Amino acid sequence: MVAGYQEYVLKKIKKAFIPTLMQVVWILSVVLVAYLSLAPKIPFPTNIEGIDKVYHSLAYLWLAAIPFLGFRRLGMALISAFLMIPLGIALEYGQRFLAMGRYFSTGDMIANLIGVVAGIMLGMLFKARLTIGFQG
Repeated sequence: MVAGYQEYVLKKIKKAFIPTLMQVVWILSVVLVAYLSLAPKIPFPTNIEGIDKVYHSLAYLWLAAIPFLGFRRLGMALISAFLMIPLGIALEYGQRFLAMGRYFSTGDMIANLIGVVAGIMLGMLFKARLTIGFQG
């Protein structure tokens, strides 16, 4: 009886803790991306042409995928993920006016958009797998 109750309590804690943790990770990630976007330019450790576009895509993939682990409701996850599109646009315009050594780039905005779309697709896959996993 006690073992069954402990297992039940652990499952409840895990079910509540993981989404909360993912929400915190997501918020911190948004803050970090905003800071890095508006801070003075950081030199890249490589001379590969266009590597910054890969970094942009990966960052926004991350920002768009995490809400699917942090929010139980699909609608809230989708809204949060889609809000990364105007965030990316706003940060690019912010670079034009605020960031020293930074410049506005439509290429960066396109890379951000590609990352968001890929993140939403990945997040939907996560959500489907988790839903099936909890049912089966």
